[in-house]
Amino acid sequence: MTERRTARNIWSRRAAAPKVSLPERTITQVEPLKRPRGYSAVYVDGEPALTAPTKIVAGLGLWPGRIMRPDDLQRTIAQAQEADALAQALKLLAACDRTEMEIRRGLTRRGFPQPTIATVLDRLRDRGLIDDHRYAKEYVRTQGARRALGPAALRAKLARVGVAPSTVDAALAEEMTEASQRELAEAAARKRLSSLRKVSGVALRSRLYAFLLNRGFDYEVAAEVLEGLPETE
Repeated sequence: MTERRTARNIWSRRAAAPKVSLPERTITQVEPLKRPRGYSAVYVDGEPALTAPTKIVAGLGLWPGRIMRPDDLQRTIAQAQEADALAQALKLLAACDRTEMEIRRGLTRRGFPQPTIATVLDRLRDRGLIDDHRYAKEYVRTQGARRALGPAALRAKLARVGVAPSTVDAALAEEMTEASQRELAEAAARKRLSSLRKVSGVALRSRLYAFLLNRGFDYEVAAEVLEGLPETE
């Protein structure tokens, strides 16, 4: 009984012990940078803690002499990084539509931490500013026709910018029918014929067949197109 009481008393004393508070931090310097232009470096207790646009630094009240609790400081630094990363992501999107992976790569190259990047991607996704399915549909519709690319080539190109295979398959099913694929392949083959005037017979068929496969068209589609071209007979 004595041992149980002693253990309980020790546990009570531990639970009631006051939490040790971390020392407050002081912003000792905010230095405008020449490069990148419009940015400032924030020093805390003499050590570099943050580099962010000067407007963001000022907006969050990070001025020299300000004393902050460690958790408040970390939260403010995270806010500054997120605001900067979001601004950089919007610049990338202003130039052209991009996939989620392209934005992630761009922000990673700029040195933002992955948790910040994940938060920014969530915000962009929620606003509808990035949508890999929409991107894939538009790419299939425009690039497929403009560059006469078949499904295999479109899959490869979209994979390089990080679009998931299932998303690509869905976009192809919505934007490229068998009939439209044959039309694209035939148009590409006829255009290619103009540069193969000195080739004929089996050699011509072989060259056109390889050309269509290299463009990403299916074997069956390539064969059907060649059957329908009297120039290859």
